[in-house]
Amino acid sequence: MSVQDENLQTGRAAVGGIPDTLRNQLHEIEALCAELEELPSRVVGDYPAELARLRAAYDGRPEVPPEYAEILEKRFAAAWEAAERAAAENEARLQLRAARTQECAKLSAELDALLAGAELVTFGEVEALEKRWNETLAQADPDSVDAAGFEARLAPLRERLRAEAEVEQQRAEAAGRLAAELAALTAAGDINQLRERKSAIETEYAALGKVPKAAADKYNAAHRAAGAKLAQHYETLDLARWESYTLKLDLCAELEKLSALSDEELPRAAKALHELREKWKALGGVPKAKNEEINTRYLELTRALQHRVDEFFARRRQEQKQAAARKQELVEKAAAMAGSTEWNSSAAAFKALQAEWKTIPGAGPAEKTLFAAFRAAADQFFNARSKWFDERNSRFEAAAEVKRKLIAEAEALTGNPSGEAVRRAKALRGEYIAAGPAGRNEAELSAKFNAALDKFFGGRREAFAEREAKSRSLIAELEALAADPGEPGHAEARARAIRGELRELACRNTFELERRTFERFEKALAAARGRVLTDKLALVKSVARPLAAAFDALKRGDAVEEAALQIENLERFPKLHSAAALIRSAAGGDAKAAEKLDRAVAAARVEHDRICAALEKLVGVEDGSTAMKPEVSLADELQAAIAGNFMRSDAKAVEKSVDPKQLLAEYLNAGLLGERELEASFERFDRAYGKLR
Repeated sequence: MSVQDENLQTGRAAVGGIPDTLRNQLHEIEALCAELEELPSRVVGDYPAELARLRAAYDGRPEVPPEYAEILEKRFAAAWEAAERAAAENEARLQLRAARTQECAKLSAELDALLAGAELVTFGEVEALEKRWNETLAQADPDSVDAAGFEARLAPLRERLRAEAEVEQQRAEAAGRLAAELAALTAAGDINQLRERKSAIETEYAALGKVPKAAADKYNAAHRAAGAKLAQHYETLDLARWESYTLKLDLCAELEKLSALSDEELPRAAKALHELREKWKALGGVPKAKNEEINTRYLELTRALQHRVDEFFARRRQEQKQAAARKQELVEKAAAMAGSTEWNSSAAAFKALQAEWKTIPGAGPAEKTLFAAFRAAADQFFNARSKWFDERNSRFEAAAEVKRKLIAEAEALTGNPSGEAVRRAKALRGEYIAAGPAGRNEAELSAKFNAALDKFFGGRREAFAEREAKSRSLIAELEALAADPGEPGHAEARARAIRGELRELACRNTFELERRTFERFEKALAAARGRVLTDKLALVKSVARPLAAAFDALKRGDAVEEAALQIENLERFPKLHSAAALIRSAAGGDAKAAEKLDRAVAAARVEHDRICAALEKLVGVEDGSTAMKPEVSLADELQAAIAGNFMRSDAKAVEKSVDPKQLLAEYLNAGLLGERELEASFERFDRAYGKLR
């Protein structure tokens, strides 16, 4: 019988006669029931997975006496039913919300379609869409629906249509008043008053613009009635009517010619149509027999032509509106770049905007304002650009003048071997650099300056070549170490020595090669160190597993053969080596060794958990799996404290910077666990450490 089993059997009973072990088991099952009861009210990412985890934990609980099991079974079953019902209700809510969210997306698309055809949209369509949106939005996911964006797009359209409806109503009322006045004049029978007022009423009606059909029909009916009465009055003037008929025939012929014009000539046709209508109004009546014929012909021709004109200008207004919107975008882009100092890229961008502007049709009344704003932004940028280039060219010319003087001085040093000449030659290079760039002349001036100094320092080149050869030899040695670092400590020491020698040589021709070679060496050295630690982790696993099997055999009361403790490389891991000695003594009947072994395992359990938790925190891996995490009881923690490790699983340690390699080194000497706990610890450590690779 194991020491832990004896402790359980002889353990002190709790208050009420319930053993501590049973009481702890009941508390664990009650905790599962409480967690399941709270689940419907919690925010859980994967609700079915959480249910499955609680069910698996409950099914895997230890058996308890029937008198407790029945009560806990009823409580768990009730909580399970409530959790499943909550899951179903939550799924239904989510499906409804998703459907409403999709419907909101469709309504948003409908709004886009209405905005695209804004000229043909009615106020009723907008009101109906807004009502459907509000009804759907109440049940949609607020985080997935851009309600503010929808309202921002809908509000201008709604207000515009409402304003248009009000204007249309005002026109209808004004047309109704004119129709009523015309009808009253017609009914009064005063032909002179009717004739005088009729023209003024027609002018007022024409000034109203587009009138709703019902009001227009009412006015046209009154207008026809008034015209008919006047025509009746002039029937006695037959000669004048026939003359009027002849002139109206001519006007109809002109209307037919206008109707045959192409769309591009419709603006001229609109003006001519207005003039023909004024001429038609000025003409008198025609013979009664010809009245319907000529008027019908005239109305058909004018309506057809007016319809073409209206459609043409409607298209033009829409095109101008679209062109204004596109040009406004170009104005905004130009304004955003007006203060840019990226002269080349912004200049190219401005030229592209100007080219695009030319491809866009005129924007109507807004064209002048838009072009002025666009031109102002472009002028602001190009004026600043010209000023900057002028100032830069002035700086370049001043620097070039300074450099020409330095070149002349450098050329004068040739043939002067004195130390003062050498010091002056070195100073000249600093002054040359400090003078700044010289623009397009820089290459020519630099070539002359370098040629003068090269000629002066010609005798020093052999020494420079020798230093460069030595530097390249050291770099070649470093490249060999980067290809195969071998033992990391030796390679690092040699690399430090090479770095010191290269710094003394200070060869500028090999500086970039030195930097790249040292970068490759550092990467190779880090990889070599990682391989050493990784190989040692595999080695400790090969040592710890057979030792854990021997420990579990000891705890089961089985005999532990000496051969089971003869493990290769055991002496390389002090704690495992010490645990093997304790197992050997405990297997021989040494009770104190058995107690010391249990304390060592408890301390190792806490140490394994500490290292894995620190590594998981470092890489952001959650350790929520109870199957992967070793259980640490209060007794284990007390034993760990007695062994000298006063950590607790819930202790709040001071936050420190964690080195994963240090954690790996500590893990290699964390100590012995049982087989199940050891494999769980290996899996947990590998899972977290693998995130670092």
